[in-house]
Order: sequence, then C-alpha cells, then structure tokens
Amino acid sequence: MRLAFLIVRKNYYRLLGPVVEEALARGHAVECWHDVSAPLAWEKGAQSPGSPHDAPSFRAGAPAVKAFGGSADLAERWRVDPPDAVVSIDAPDPEVRAAAKVRWVWAQYGAEVLYSYGTAGERTQRGLFDADAVALYSDHWRTRIEERFPDFGLRASLREKASAVGAAELDVLQRVDPAEVRRRFGLPAGRPVVLYLPFPLGSNVQAKWLRNVHAPPTRIEQMVRTAVAGPREYWADARRGRNDWRVVEAMRVFCDANGALLAMKYRAKDPLPRYAARAADLMLDDVSHCPPTILELLAVSALCVHYYSTAVLEAAFAGVPSLCLAPRASELGPPEYGFDFVHNGRPGWIYNAPGVAYWRPLVEAFDGLARWKLGDFPLDPGARRAYVERFLGWDDGRSSARLVDLVERVVAGSEVHLRP
Repeated sequence: MRLAFLIVRKNYYRLLGPVVEEALARGHAVECWHDVSAPLAWEKGAQSPGSPHDAPSFRAGAPAVKAFGGSADLAERWRVDPPDAVVSIDAPDPEVRAAAKVRWVWAQYGAEVLYSYGTAGERTQRGLFDADAVALYSDHWRTRIEERFPDFGLRASLREKASAVGAAELDVLQRVDPAEVRRRFGLPAGRPVVLYLPFPLGSNVQAKWLRNVHAPPTRIEQMVRTAVAGPREYWADARRGRNDWRVVEAMRVFCDANGALLAMKYRAKDPLPRYAARAADLMLDDVSHCPPTILELLAVSALCVHYYSTAVLEAAFAGVPSLCLAPRASELGPPEYGFDFVHNGRPGWIYNAPGVAYWRPLVEAFDGLARWKLGDFPLDPGARRAYVERFLGWDDGRSSARLVDLVERVVAGSEVHLRP
C-alpha cells in the first residue's frame, strides 16, 4: 500500500510520527508530503515543515519525503499519480479531494474537532462527507461532536465513518526513559519537577481581557488600559496587579515551597517574556516533535500547570496530575470560537476530573499558589484509568497500529464502525 501523510506544520509529526513508524514497520510505501507554501507566514515560519531534509528519522526505515506548494499543486500531482490513502490531521481539502482518487483518513488531534471559529460546523460537516474514515481517540468524542454542532445532522456520518483507535501520538511515551531525560536536560534526580505551560500571550485571541489586563507587565499600564478600553469589570484585577507576571511569580513561590524545579515548555510562536525566563529552572520549546518534547518533560514531572491546554490529555496518559488555571471563556475570545464549549470546568470534562485533572479559577491562583501543596493534587490510579478509557480509549501503546489497521480496511473497502 502506498500511504501518504500530510505534514503542514512541523508539529504534525507529533501525532503522525508513530503512525509513520507503524506503516514503515509493516512494509508499506510511506510518503511524507511537506507543505512549503506561503500560508504559514502568520507563524513567522517557526512551524513550517521545512525541506524534505528536515523530516525526523524512524527506526523502521525512511519514508519518501516530498515537498508541495499548497492545495492546487498537490491536487495536480495527485490527480496524475495518487497514493492509495492519505492520513491527515486536517479535514480533507476540497480541491485535493475533488481532483484525486485517494482514500482519506481524517485523524483527531487534541480537542480541535470541537472548537474553531466562523463556519466550523460547515467545515466539520464537509470533512465528514469527504473523508472515507475518521479516526477518533474514543467513542466519547463522537458524542461531543454531535453536541457541539447539533444543527448539522452529523450523527449518521459519524456512525458510518468514525472509529475509535486511541491517541496514536502517545504511543511513543513507552520508549521515553525518565532518567535519560533528566540527564539530558540537567534535572537532578530526586527533585520533583513542575511543568508549567505559559499562557499563550501572542497566539491567543487578543480579547480585551488579555490586551488590557493579563498581558500588560505593570499595574500602571493595566489600570490605564482598563480605564480607557475596559472591560470595566476587571478594574479590581488591574488595581491589584493581577497579570501574567504575577502568576509566574506565584508559580516560582509554589515550586520553592514544595522543593520543586520549575520547567517551562513554551512554543516558538509564543516566546517567553523575560520575567518568565528569569523564574524558570529549565526553558524549552519544541526541541523535538518525534518524540514530542512535552512528552519527555511529562515523563519526569510531578504536576503539569496550564491554561486550558489539551496537554491535560497527555498528562493524564503519562500518569501526571494537572492543574488548569482557568480564565473565564469570555476572557479568551468571542463566543463563535466555541471556547465556552471546550474551555470549562464542568465536573467530568477533561479539565475537571479529581484524581487526575484539577481545575481552579485563575483569579484564585494569585494567592492560592502561595499555600497550595503538590499533595493537594494527587494522582489516583483508578481515576486515571477511567479518564484514559473515556477520553483516550486505550493506554496499551498500540493506537498507531489501530490507526494503520483502519487505513488498511479503508483501502480494502471494508466497512468502518465504532467499537461496541
């Protein structure tokens, strides 16, 4: 089987790398197609997949790595010489889909299937119509997609095309050696590590709360911005200097009180402010996508602190409790982005599952981090098992194998069903 993987950004290897490895191990002809077209300018090129020479190496062999220049170029090339199947994190590209007779498997990544802006429902509906199969983490996500887009009649398409295969990107965790990670990153043995994922000051929707309250580094600037542009309900936060800098300072106090090292994992498109860099014991961006740097850091962490990051799923899989410091959904961006549907602390959802995922309003963190202890956020093995089964399906390290099984069935023309 000739199997193609669409790599639009470098971090696509985070999900697709283990699937590439599995397909190579089975002897399939594997191609990784790097999109080198211009639309990534908004990310300043930091996440462009780069030339074919920039692909990671794989133990099972070497895929053929090819560059293409956007949808029109790929459509023309696959019209002439299509692969048997393509695996993509993105929904099928209509232009490519119309031109090329290729089976298309759309793979879930994080919670992105649930929140997007503009015509998200139409895109999801069209993606389900155009895809030959959809690879979900677990059955739970089919229900959540139906709830997110109730007016688009997605149930029949999901029943026909969606299969639960697990989270393939997490298969690599079983090969990560915590002792080796500590040696490589200079983290002394015996000391707990708190992994902090900073607020995305640059890439998050620039809502008024972020521009005028959370991001400004000084109390004076907060007060001036809030007085002039609002929102006025955050005047008390501005007057007390509740901003990102204060949270970072509180994280440093929390780590010192618990004898822990503070490791910060940031993204190239969201560089660390100087005050954060001064507070950290370790700072890393995405040094590697295969295996992902964040999984290596989770392998040595005692707690992961974040702001509604879907790294909560990776932390749970790795057996690391997480703490979500939660701004209100209205503070993150306009309603059409669906933040309120995904970014919430409702009991039983991914951010609020005691024993594995803990949720606290951000406003409580400014004082709370001074008194909270690592022991306040314990990991309960039973809660972790239930969480993984519900949201990630399996933790047997074989999700990439199930995804390739699905692709093989699609190419062979077999029916696709959710597991019972």
